[in-house]
Amino acid sequence: MTSYIRLVKNDWKIIGRDPMLIIAYFAPLLILCLALFLFPIVSKITTQYLNFPLEEYFPFGYTFFLPLVSMLIGMVYGFILLDERDAGLVSYIAVTPLGKLGYLSVRMIIPTFISFTYNIVYILLTGLGKTLNPFEILALSAIIASEAPIMILFLGAFANDKVAGIAMSKGFGILLLAIVIDYFFKGSWRWFLSIVPLWWIERAFLLGKNTVWYLSGAAVIHVLYLLLLYRKFNKRFG
Repeated sequence: MTSYIRLVKNDWKIIGRDPMLIIAYFAPLLILCLALFLFPIVSKITTQYLNFPLEEYFPFGYTFFLPLVSMLIGMVYGFILLDERDAGLVSYIAVTPLGKLGYLSVRMIIPTFISFTYNIVYILLTGLGKTLNPFEILALSAIIASEAPIMILFLGAFANDKVAGIAMSKGFGILLLAIVIDYFFKGSWRWFLSIVPLWWIERAFLLGKNTVWYLSGAAVIHVLYLLLLYRKFNKRFG
């Protein structure tokens, strides 16, 4: 237990000395404020001057921004992992009682829990889950929260250093395009987007039917990505 506490304390030291990580860590609060307060203001302006209310697009906007929370939290802990790897701490911890599995568990559980908690608050406050039952809200919050460990494993498996990690984490955001394309375009060809985890999330929230089906698909593909990335990560640091 002492090893876990020491690891968590070290996390805060790393975050505290890097302004970018501080901003990324608290950015989810800004995203929530954006969704709750800026959306209505922008809609009021477009309605007044362009006669184009945006309220019907609010659920899309809420869905688009929701995964960013887990991605940002995952990016923070992914950078911590890269810092510790560059300092040789990962190899050192692997031979301590904590072990590599214990180390990775801390790295993944904490951001997942933070993301899960925030997701529930976000979904309830924005009304995004008004058509969902409590189980579906909890399940989707947990599935979206797994984007955090996916980001961590992705950075740990492929980024050679923190600079490369920054570039890769920005590129990771391209997955959000699947939400935009599926929402604004029509046609069965959109099933090609099903390889993107966020596609299933968007459909579970916005399609209004077959929620359990898309929720199940989201769970399966997220677990698949976690397993594949863990194998890659483990191969690199095995």
